[in-house]
Amino acid sequence: MDQLVKLRTLPVSALMQKDFQTIKGSCTVAEALQLMKSSNESGLIVEPRNEDDCYGIVTEKDILEKVIDPGEDVHRDPWNTPVFQIMSKPIISINPGLRVKYALRLMKRTNVRRLTVMESNTVVGVLNMTDVLHAVEELPAHDDNVAL
Repeated sequence: MDQLVKLRTLPVSALMQKDFQTIKGSCTVAEALQLMKSSNESGLIVEPRNEDDCYGIVTEKDILEKVIDPGEDVHRDPWNTPVFQIMSKPIISINPGLRVKYALRLMKRTNVRRLTVMESNTVVGVLNMTDVLHAVEELPAHDDNVAL
């Protein structure tokens, strides 16, 4: 249990992915899908178009809900739809020093599975729920019979 408490109080920087993929908003959804497949990622950071713009994010969920099955009267195809039309923006971002437990609470409150980690207006990493679950999986097994 102590290991789990320690994990919850780690800074986000200890668990975040530092190797993440970015894409330009002018790229098509089909190009985003190809990049997701080749990098084995379920979401991509969308680069700002200019210095006054902010980052966005496009996820598999965005593509499924806004392109593949957007509704009865909406028709988009992945080869002609630019990413900026379906991305989520602005993104929810956090500081790398934020504790993991607070990042998880923010994910729950905002109903997102990933947070962008930013420092000085620059993306330095991404933390998603899967990163935290993998860290929990790597904790040593707890044995109730061990004397403390």
